Amino acid sequence: MKPEVIMSNKTASDDTPAVSVSPEEIKELGQKHPLSRFEGDLYREEDDITLPVIRVKRISTSNNIEKWKIMSDSKVICVIEGSKLSKKECEFLRGVDGTNWLLSRAKSGIKSFNNLKRELKVRLSPKITSKKKLK
Repeated sequence: MKPEVIMSNKTASDDTPAVSVSPEEIKELGQKHPLSRFEGDLYREEDDITLPVIRVKRISTSNNIEKWKIMSDSKVICVIEGSKLSKKECEFLRGVDGTNWLLSRAKSGIKSFNNLKRELKVRLSPKITSKKKLK
């Protein structure tokens, strides 16, 4: 079965007047909710800044020893050994919240392991309310 093809001999000057349409208007008509009229509004090559990629990698060995490597652009910033942390701290760092916390510390800058461990203890310590302080 072949589809029917209907051909007509109308030219553009018969019924429709020649109207010039800019490419921006065509983009606008084709989209329901255009984000921008011009492509350059969303991305400017002059402002292209590369930021460092920060990663946290957890390494578990056969001896049940855990390590966390914090890297920036494949350069090791800090290595945290699980043997130097308490069980509660290791459990926290294994989770998503712990990984996000390590990423935030890496972005703000890690000064030393001792400073990082002190911040981790503060993060995991229970909040003391004012009623408990008074007793």
